[in-house]
Amino acid sequence: MSNTAYVGAGTTLGTSYYMRRFYASNADARTTTSRSNLSNSTLTGADAHALRRAVRSLGSFTYDDDNAANIRNNVSAFISTYNNMLNSSGNSDDRTIKNTQKSLKNITAEYADQLDKIGITVKDNGTLESRSSLFGSADISKFESLFSSDSEYMQRVNSYARRLENRSNILTQIEYNDALAKRNARNQASSSVSTDNTSSADTGTTATNALNIASVTSVTADLNTLLNTGIGKNVNVIL
Repeated sequence: MSNTAYVGAGTTLGTSYYMRRFYASNADARTTTSRSNLSNSTLTGADAHALRRAVRSLGSFTYDDDNAANIRNNVSAFISTYNNMLNSSGNSDDRTIKNTQKSLKNITAEYADQLDKIGITVKDNGTLESRSSLFGSADISKFESLFSSDSEYMQRVNSYARRLENRSNILTQIEYNDALAKRNARNQASSSVSTDNTSSADTGTTATNALNIASVTSVTADLNTLLNTGIGKNVNVIL
């Protein structure tokens, strides 16, 4: 099912609205502060998923002047999401992630001239930046050629975003399994230490009881000796 591009006729929705929709599956990946708390694999997966939602959202519009404001705000949100995708995937140590990110940047570079005509610059590091004057005044038909559902650029971006998302999900699962194995190992080690301490305490208690029994036996033997030899028969012995 495609995303609903706008709510009600004549309603203009801001860039932040579209960003919230793109990152609906992982809101923590949307803001700079909360992004720092996520692992890179989780972050890359969230960005890739958000980028695919951005592509679908842009493909749901009717590209005419009535929707011009919402289209531009949606494209602005796409730019932010795309840049997030490049940043998180660029920080990955995984070769597959890095190669896919490089391919995504190359695709966008192919469309640099067309993007420039609607006020979007492809920077040297591959990220996108809008130029407010041209971006706000370019004919909406030029946006359609790049961002509609029929756009080859959007189809290719979506394809690589899917690859990034799938690979990131695999890496995230591996990280989870490793963390779970380490936690189980720590719990097992802690359980072993507790068992050893209990065994030592039991051994000490047994030794003490044996010593007490030996002491009582010795005193009893000495008393019997005195009584049997006649020594001290008239003596009161106090124990």
